[in-house]
Amino acid sequence: MTIAYNRYYDSNLPVEYWTLSMNNILSNVDKSQAFDALAKTYLDATKDLNKAYVNGLSFCLAGSHGAGKSTTVINILKKACQKNFTTLYTNLGDIVSALTIAPAEDKYFARKELTEVDFLVCDEFDNRHMGNTENATDLFGRTLEYVIRIRLQNKLPMILVSNSPNPVESFTGNIKQSVESLMSKLSIIPILGEDIRKLQGA
Repeated sequence: MTIAYNRYYDSNLPVEYWTLSMNNILSNVDKSQAFDALAKTYLDATKDLNKAYVNGLSFCLAGSHGAGKSTTVINILKKACQKNFTTLYTNLGDIVSALTIAPAEDKYFARKELTEVDFLVCDEFDNRHMGNTENATDLFGRTLEYVIRIRLQNKLPMILVSNSPNPVESFTGNIKQSVESLMSKLSIIPILGEDIRKLQGA
């Protein structure tokens, strides 16, 4: 497992998820629509990761907070790690920081990794992390638009995760139209259900 953990570390996977399996989701299938959708998403993505990579598998899980979205996508990345794909877990706030306020050399490597890694997950793609000014929202939108556009052009797998049922609504003006156009090329999978932690505590 040491090799796997090294890969998880290199991929920026949160430590608390390293030993957390999909059993939490799969064991609750049929209990809610959210669990069914997450289980199907996980199984569809991981049944043939080579095919997912070649086809540029890209989608967005959008919906309820705490429903198991992050657990699901991180477990997809863990499977990809185990198959020797390069993977990266990040969130929109970290992407913006890496591409704007980091030193020039770090910006170059961040841009390269975000646009060339085999499987990318961008979590927390919603307005909680975008600031409350129009300039901040525009910056987040332009940064996200860049990453999505390059990865779609190169057919590289990308998974977005949002606690908003309609994440594009976070943006305004021209950047909203651009992000919306790119997002139309991704499958949007609604995840609507109870907080998984509440069900586990029941």
